[in-house]
Amino acid sequence: MIDKYDKGTIDIFDPEHWHPANKPAKKEEHKEQTEKVKSPYQMNRQELREYYKNKREEDRVKRYVNNLHASDEYVRRLEDQLVMTRAFITYNKLEPDLEKYKQKVQEVNNATKKEKTKT
Repeated sequence: MIDKYDKGTIDIFDPEHWHPANKPAKKEEHKEQTEKVKSPYQMNRQELREYYKNKREEDRVKRYVNNLHASDEYVRRLEDQLVMTRAFITYNKLEPDLEKYKQKVQEVNNATKKEKTKT
């Protein structure tokens, strides 16, 4: 028997202490999810049109983003450069120098903006 008032021990058979993937779903959360989303079989024609229109748009965006990463050579080279630069900076412990460089660049950018606004 486990003492309820002892804060140091836990009941390993209590569902609250299970791994989240094995935790039983709470009935209220499951009920709210089913109320919010109707299945396509329960929708009328207007809702179905809207549902499939939104689904088509989401799928189109996902395809575009996934293909952009895989097919665009310029984007791929930029990603590779970024990864190589980050790895080089981390390996050589150059973070403080990078911060100093960023501050200098920011000062130069601010100075050029001030010059443009004056003219």
